[in-house]
Amino acid sequence: MGAILNTLPLKDTDNLSHLSPNRADWLTSHADATGLAVVEVERLWNRFKQLTGSTEHTHLYPDNNALPNELSNDIFVKNLLKHFPRSKADPNSIPFGYFLLVMHWFDEASINDKLSALFIYLNNGDAIDAAMIAKLLKHVYRETKDDDIRLLSNQFMQQLGATDQGRLNMAQFIAGVQRCFAPGELEELLKFEIIPGHILEEANAVPSLQSSSSNLRDNNGIAASDLVTESHMKQIAHQASRRNWTKLAVTLGFLEYDIEAFIAKNNKDSSAALLELLQVWREQEGGLATKRRLKRCLEQSDLQDLAPILN
Repeated sequence: MGAILNTLPLKDTDNLSHLSPNRADWLTSHADATGLAVVEVERLWNRFKQLTGSTEHTHLYPDNNALPNELSNDIFVKNLLKHFPRSKADPNSIPFGYFLLVMHWFDEASINDKLSALFIYLNNGDAIDAAMIAKLLKHVYRETKDDDIRLLSNQFMQQLGATDQGRLNMAQFIAGVQRCFAPGELEELLKFEIIPGHILEEANAVPSLQSSSSNLRDNNGIAASDLVTESHMKQIAHQASRRNWTKLAVTLGFLEYDIEAFIAKNNKDSSAALLELLQVWREQEGGLATKRRLKRCLEQSDLQDLAPILN
């Protein structure tokens, strides 16, 4: 994967490494250099801060510094970061600009390119065999017996069309995956959107920033009355906590271990856990934390009867 990602126009962001995130043009400068919209850069800056555990660090040091919270125990996140391009000036670091370019690539890459990168990610570009797949499955199905893991890995290899030697090269892997999945299903599985299309459309209704040359949007154009308030979140948390509210958390973009962490932090108090989760969501989304978006999420989570709270 590293070989693919190192073909990105990394030099276009090198001159941003000295900028402070406190500067007024922090988001717009990175947006212009990467071709992303300012709302996308803002979303990714919030994610980058989660990785560094800091609101000021513009470089991530995945080899030297432990990732915060549950991310430190996620082998897939750690392995993925190993493939990210590193700064020539500071070889141990991933600058924020490089992080943006990689995320942009994940958003726009073709199915073939994504499968090629996935193949390289799995075994550093070497042929895949059943033993390697077994190691991977062991991280996914941690309570499954070794014999069952071996059976699953052999079935995986057979379905993808492994050779008599029981190995898959890149071309065989790509062909096998495309053969096993319907095109639409495969596209959905590999889809990565920095910001979902319907949200970006909402942002596009806001006037562009005059100081920027790319498709940037000014979140200040959204009226304060359109944003979710603390009162809204408290009411939703109180009522939704009595039901299956984890579906709402997933719809808002949180992972299972995020939800478990909020529950543990709040001593299994569902109402308090959901309120904190909503507060984190509002902080991360900034000007995009609108009542309209939260209403849509409530509807998708079978909590549509709570939508009137946001009227």
